[in-house]
Amino acid sequence: MLADGIAHARRYDAGGEQAEGERAEPFNDLFHTSIKVECVKGKLDGTKFVRVPNYKPRDLMAEGSGFLQWTSVYVLALSQTVRVLLLDEPDAHLHPSLQSQLVEALEDIVRASGKQVLMATHSTEILRWADPASVMEFKATGGKYLKEANQKISLFLGLGSNYAPKLDPLRNSKKLLIVESASDARILKTLAGRAGLVWPENLVIWPWTGSSKERKNLFLQLQDEVPGLKAISIRDRDDQSLETVDPTNLRDKGLHSPHEDMLIRVWRRRHIENYLLCPAAVARASGQPLEVINELLATHALTIPDNFTAKDVATALLDARGKEITVEHADSFRKRLGVTPIQIADVMNADEVCLDIIELVNQIIAMCAPDDPV
Repeated sequence: MLADGIAHARRYDAGGEQAEGERAEPFNDLFHTSIKVECVKGKLDGTKFVRVPNYKPRDLMAEGSGFLQWTSVYVLALSQTVRVLLLDEPDAHLHPSLQSQLVEALEDIVRASGKQVLMATHSTEILRWADPASVMEFKATGGKYLKEANQKISLFLGLGSNYAPKLDPLRNSKKLLIVESASDARILKTLAGRAGLVWPENLVIWPWTGSSKERKNLFLQLQDEVPGLKAISIRDRDDQSLETVDPTNLRDKGLHSPHEDMLIRVWRRRHIENYLLCPAAVARASGQPLEVINELLATHALTIPDNFTAKDVATALLDARGKEITVEHADSFRKRLGVTPIQIADVMNADEVCLDIIELVNQIIAMCAPDDPV
């Protein structure tokens, strides 16, 4: 980090060798072919700079735009002559994980130095994790700090994010399905078709990785924008206790304040991919013998029971890490067999589609059915 480092420059001649005994001077294209600015890591011990052992210097002139932007912001924040920083989208060009780290670093500097930092941003990643009390919303009538976490949702709608274009169709259909990712929705829609169920057309898909509570807050904000809105939320159980999911209708029993216009649902199996661990379907999708599929499943300490589609299937299958088995692990279906989850879903037979999937799809169909005439 630049807070503990020092930068120095060296001048290079036409042969690429450092000019002996000389420090960097203003660049002169008659004599110089490049400038190398190295950043080394260390700490000041009184007036002595002590380098961190085995730290490889970085050439700032060869780094990417994100790194250089981070560096320039950090230099300003640490300058003893600067007390107030006005930053215009310093998160631009940064990976989402680095965006949150930048904010955390600035917060540390503020706490240590008493400086004030005002930052304009369009980053939904920063807004999602920011303390509401540190977020100021500007409207035509002026600006004010937020008080509640759910107030951040309305900001996302005005940021030109992927969510904003969904509002117009949502106002028309008033039917919403909140999933963890667009791929989850594709899997669910494909399995519905394989089971002979008709997927509703008047349904807006909204990817959102938040918890059940966060999704309820999202729904309440959207319902302010779309009166009469109804929604179903479905997400992976992950490490949530199995006892918190109702086996009859997949209701999240951990959410103690449900809303009458929203169904909060959680898969009983750890991941939606758990519903794709059907050896026969994987064999068809990959073109491999059934024995190969079962041997691959065995490397994950998993044997698929005959009642694969049942609600009361063995706990080992309920708790299996479906994402790893199908996609992420070195011995996953995708990496060993070259087959993806959606390809498996696309070849499943009707009697291979699990009852939990059918239950949820029927709930979606019921929500999207035309209202009874008054």
